[in-house]
Amino acid sequence: MSAKIPHFETMEETELNYIKMINAGQRVTVNNCSFGYLSHRIVFYLLNLHIKTRHTYFARAGGSKDEDSYKADASLSEQGVEYAKKMSEALLHHRERERQALIDRGGPDVPLKLLTVWTSTRRRTVETSQYLYEAGYRVRQRSQMSQLNPGVCEKMSEKRIRLEYPDEVAKHEADPYHHRYPRAESYHDLAVRLEPIILELEREQNDLLIIAHESVLKVLYGYLMACNATDIPGLSFPRNEIIEVIPASYNNEATSIPIPDLPEDTIPSSPEDIKIPVPPSLPTSGAVTPMSLGTPSLKAGSPRASPRDGGQTPQEPGDGSLLLVERALRD
Repeated sequence: MSAKIPHFETMEETELNYIKMINAGQRVTVNNCSFGYLSHRIVFYLLNLHIKTRHTYFARAGGSKDEDSYKADASLSEQGVEYAKKMSEALLHHRERERQALIDRGGPDVPLKLLTVWTSTRRRTVETSQYLYEAGYRVRQRSQMSQLNPGVCEKMSEKRIRLEYPDEVAKHEADPYHHRYPRAESYHDLAVRLEPIILELEREQNDLLIIAHESVLKVLYGYLMACNATDIPGLSFPRNEIIEVIPASYNNEATSIPIPDLPEDTIPSSPEDIKIPVPPSLPTSGAVTPMSLGTPSLKAGSPRASPRDGGQTPQEPGDGSLLLVERALRD
């Protein structure tokens, strides 16, 4: 330590409030615990961190028999079942290709890291994971990962919403992250609900596949990629790709894994999500990025993009990473 930082002095003042973490969690010292609620939550967050590398994958649930309904817990349609199989096969083939590529570069011939699957308790997400469950992978259901509640806007077209709720539409366009329609949830509400999931996400050491509704994927992806809160409603996750996120030292890296041979009508973003003013997915573009509004862009087969490629980083102004949780708790 003296050679690297000649003038380093450890903090030993007993009268100060501070948190000292040594060797990435090997030892944590909390001095003078007269902290507020948020400070205690930060301590709890730090206790769940680790520095082991893992891959996190985001995938949409397959289409259901009653795709437009939030209240109905419908099973997968025939296309949804086919999507679930192709999505699972694409992910497993990708993981095996990455392992083989590592061996070809002179890396060790070791088994793949264990893969854990998280779904919500909604029937379509559970059934989307069935192929992986039958293949022997561990599947966990999390009730907090249910989709954003659209409230009175359920099954309503954008035209009808604009006619019946013009004032709400204006508020939503001004602040799509915090605004909620009558009897609905906002993305901010969803972020607060997902706080336990975010903490467990940091604690997870296996590779992780999250199968959920698009609104849930937006919040979790925005957290991992340090997006501004205002960018989160504008993210898009079409069904023809899986998003892979790999934690790194100062920012995370992401890339898309294409799912081949899907019918065009299964690709667009989820219809039960309130799209005002979220831009629609573009299935004809070949590789629709989940990022927009100045955040990192991804293309199928491209090198992994990171916040330094054009998006917000944890060092830049914005609500990213831990700030997303802190803001949810503070408000």
